[in-house]
Amino acid sequence: MAGQDPKDARQHLSLDRVRTSGSYAPPKPAIKRKPYRDDYVAHGTGLLRQLAQALPQIPPANLDLRLPIHGLKPGVLVAVETRPPTSDRQGPSKIPVPFELQGQDLVVLTSLRRPDRAEEAIVFVPDDARQDLSRRLTAYSRGDRNGQGPQHAPQFERIERIDAANGTKLFPASTNFDDPALRWWELWVRDIREVPRGLIASARAQRLDVHPEQLVFPDTQVVFVHATARQALDFVSRTAGAIEEVRPGAGTIEPFLSLGQGRVTQHDFVSDLAARIIPPRTDAPTVCVMDTGVAAAHPLLTDGLILATAVDEAWGAHDHWRNDGHGTGVVSLALHGDLEHPMNDQRFVELTHSVESIKILPPRGFAPTPPASYGMVTQSAISLAETSRPNRQRSFCLASCAIDTNASRPSSWSGALDQIAAGELAGDGVFALKAADKPKRVVMVAAGNISGGLAVEVLDGGPINDPAQSWNALTIGGYTTKAELGAEAARLTPLAVANDRSPFSTTSHTLPTDLLPIKPEVLFEAGNMAVDERGECEWHPALSLLSAGKEVETNPLAPFWATSAAVGMAGHFMGRLQAALPGYWPETYRALTVHSARWPKPIADKLLPSRGGKKWKGGGKGEKIRLLRQVGYGVPQLDLAIASAKNDFTMIAQAEIQPYADGTTTAVYNEVHFYDLPWPKEALAKLGDKAVMMRVTLSYFVEPNLTGKGATRPETYRSFGLRFALKKRNETEEAFHARLSRLKADGEVDADEEDWDSYLGVIDDPALALLGADDAGEDEGGGDKSGENWLLGPNAMSAGSLHCDIWRGKAEDLVNHDAVAVHPAPGWWKSHLGQKRQSDRGRYALVLSISADGAEVDLHAEASQVLVQKEIRIAQQTLIG
Repeated sequence: MAGQDPKDARQHLSLDRVRTSGSYAPPKPAIKRKPYRDDYVAHGTGLLRQLAQALPQIPPANLDLRLPIHGLKPGVLVAVETRPPTSDRQGPSKIPVPFELQGQDLVVLTSLRRPDRAEEAIVFVPDDARQDLSRRLTAYSRGDRNGQGPQHAPQFERIERIDAANGTKLFPASTNFDDPALRWWELWVRDIREVPRGLIASARAQRLDVHPEQLVFPDTQVVFVHATARQALDFVSRTAGAIEEVRPGAGTIEPFLSLGQGRVTQHDFVSDLAARIIPPRTDAPTVCVMDTGVAAAHPLLTDGLILATAVDEAWGAHDHWRNDGHGTGVVSLALHGDLEHPMNDQRFVELTHSVESIKILPPRGFAPTPPASYGMVTQSAISLAETSRPNRQRSFCLASCAIDTNASRPSSWSGALDQIAAGELAGDGVFALKAADKPKRVVMVAAGNISGGLAVEVLDGGPINDPAQSWNALTIGGYTTKAELGAEAARLTPLAVANDRSPFSTTSHTLPTDLLPIKPEVLFEAGNMAVDERGECEWHPALSLLSAGKEVETNPLAPFWATSAAVGMAGHFMGRLQAALPGYWPETYRALTVHSARWPKPIADKLLPSRGGKKWKGGGKGEKIRLLRQVGYGVPQLDLAIASAKNDFTMIAQAEIQPYADGTTTAVYNEVHFYDLPWPKEALAKLGDKAVMMRVTLSYFVEPNLTGKGATRPETYRSFGLRFALKKRNETEEAFHARLSRLKADGEVDADEEDWDSYLGVIDDPALALLGADDAGEDEGGGDKSGENWLLGPNAMSAGSLHCDIWRGKAEDLVNHDAVAVHPAPGWWKSHLGQKRQSDRGRYALVLSISADGAEVDLHAEASQVLVQKEIRIAQQTLIG
């Protein structure tokens, strides 16, 4: 994680010198204790017998179906009841606090008050706590000790009964476990040690869909899982002790859209939530929404909205869009996310970031903005926001698109977004600076929408809309978790299954793969369509997100859908990511967002093998690329973007690089960076043939060239290109370095005269020419085809300024892939000598991670130790050098 910003560091004040101390003991009131039971021996003996019947035999390891959760002991559930009060003057009979043995993790998970004021509880009994529990109960059953009552009386005397229990006890009593319908379930997970993270990893390993958002309360995290009741029960039963309670997830947003008809109204919901909002810090990061304006006086937005203006003051800052508005919805989602979640609970909402609204579209009565000016208007909006509050960490959201523009090649609008991200605004005034020093920006743009129509046509997906083809912008597509319609919609069905690509979301799978990056890169919630008996489909409020509406007086809440909603949700993600990890580069935030993404189950089933297979599921690289051009790298997971875990750790590098230099007659390649990775080799070796994943994400921003061949050739559109190369399994460190330096080192090509471009011919990427057998998938000495371990391989890296690939295979095979290099690829800095940029410097973010989901192994600890050793060794080598 990023450290604290040095500019904000303050030295703490010490109160040591004004402190005095003494011994304190709380006063104990004198209470004459009366026996609670007439016959403690009979009571204790009965409880011992019940406990023995309630505890099943501990299964042998090879027959144990319980799922290992890091930080959780294996154990079972038992049901415990208290004795009802004997008079109305007595209070409720609660499970006594001493009954729990916190040190042994014997705890009450959930309890229920009965009408007779007794209490029923589900208790987790770890396997290693059984003996101590029986020992204590045996001592209690011996009865009174010389008038002092039995031993451990506070722990057991109120307990009336102990019975066996199972996972059904954690569900509502009305749950129909034979219902085949998929729905969302709230798993209330104990927030101890690393149990929530471990449970999420285990759920994913069991091929359950886990919602990327979690609600965090003191001692509890609410994890949302999409499953049938039977699937949820099976998972809950196999993770005893991790989950306190299971509740059905909220249904649709329609109750909040109802005007109430004399009952609760939208305004009641809005007032309740507004009273629970805690404003962000004054220096919090901000998300700037460029759209149709905003209802700035909306009670749900006033605490977080710090700027509302327009590129033309005459337009006004209000949301002029028809019906419920548009910009207001995007701003609302960027600030709060889907309002369905905070509306459905009573927690306080502490805002971690603020929002800004810049109107870029003119209202009715003003001349429409000509398409050729879209890029300039967008850049003007950026400058307006930054001028109003300079030096503020911010990201930008753009939901608008030009549906009639061909997105198969760069446009002026997409090129303008690339300039914005790379720090090339006309008003930046930094053209004399090297590229690495220019002010980079995080820009998120909606992929564009399919509005509806025949289901068969909608599901095929149309092409992304301009400017979503931007290389540097993070293009946001949509997926949906919304798959429940009310009874009044009996003739309608959801078009997409839950957790699949949203029908609204456009794709790039029909566009040229060698000219256009994988778009969209990531997915966020965009809502679903409803389809009728004729096969016609369109949006439906029950399948939409809930946002603030522009009509504050009449309809302050509104449904919102499509990739406009998704880009608002992306802004919500980015604002929280920047708040949690301040000080990173925009290139790094983009990399972390993509790197943290995971595919929901309907998508993952097309790629991931079942039952722990080591290789990717069927189909060639081309088919996988086609799929990724529809769904990107999945749904970003904020917890994975923010922090590492013991068995899932991330490494980050941020660096400047000079990719080219002056040669005798032309520019030549200049610099390669090598990273000696802190691989946890012992832990990986112990995992043996268990499947692990390594993700590598390389992110940098290019300056676009739209002239001449720039729009049709990646190597002339980008200012510079970068690629990563992994050390081969049987390759020494020296050989790895030599492989990426061999052209000049071996004298095969005189770089000053001919350089790599002519040597490689038509190949755009030097990595392709320098691949060894291991990387290319040819038989290595051991007969292994390691190229099959990569999801995409280097051929997928022709276009774009973000490259992500995933290696999947045996842990023992990953051990010696312990170094990576970042090296240049062709760009116009090198080929366009008249620009005199051949010696310029760029920068990049490199993110790598190893994941061994479900494995009881501490990869992070060993990697941390190895990292220190490597840092010392490299520092010593530098001094000697």
